[in-house]
Amino acid sequence: MIISEKISKQTKAIVGLATLMSATAITTSPAWADSYKAFPGSMCQHSTSTDLPKLVRGPNYIYNSSTSYAYVACPMVRGAPGDDEGTTTGPYTTVYVLKNYNNQTVTCTLSGYWSDSGGASSQSASTSTHGMSSMSTARVAKRNIYGLFCSLAPHSGIYSYYSFFK
Repeated sequence: MIISEKISKQTKAIVGLATLMSATAITTSPAWADSYKAFPGSMCQHSTSTDLPKLVRGPNYIYNSSTSYAYVACPMVRGAPGDDEGTTTGPYTTVYVLKNYNNQTVTCTLSGYWSDSGGASSQSASTSTHGMSSMSTARVAKRNIYGLFCSLAPHSGIYSYYSFFK
């Protein structure tokens, strides 16, 4: 009887701890946010025809191989129209970049627009860190069209970017 009581208490403790950990993960993890989406950097497109020859595209990245800045636009697919009905704010984004060979800065601007009136809301983030790094924008106001616009320093690229809606 004493052994089964000990096992029962241990089982209850483990179940309680697992429940607490699950509840904590649900409330703190971006993956459990209202909407979390990941995109490969290869979804980004050149902003002008003069930027196209500067850019090298891989299966998961876009890279500026030139000695001058290149500009890219990266879509943020939200889903079907009206799919943001439950959200109260716009998104923020995290961008993972690789930067080599220079002290120049990579800057990305998250912008949101109303499709009928154009009212824009934007937030920017920058990094000049060598190697792999990440940067996150502040949250933009709720809109119904979003995009990420980046200026890539020479020999820098985007590996992935993420949107977080609430």
